[in-house]
Amino acid sequence: MNTLEIKLEIFDKLKNIEDVNLLEKIRSILKAADTSEVYQFEEYEIDMLKESEEDLKYGRVISQEDLDKEDLEWLSK
Repeated sequence: MNTLEIKLEIFDKLKNIEDVNLLEKIRSILKAADTSEVYQFEEYEIDMLKESEEDLKYGRVISQEDLDKEDLEWLSK
């Protein structure tokens, strides 16, 4: 069964549902699956991303291994 056939089957079933609670649940599921909504970054998030890009550009990075070592040292204090 292809995507179009599945959609048509769902539409046909939806037309006959009278249970408001079930319809609300279906709407909730569909709303959660809606990928058309674009996330809007907050100003502080944009600033953090810019700083990260600058860190990468100038080589201000640390390996995961070194970071783990620093974490262990910090936790042992």
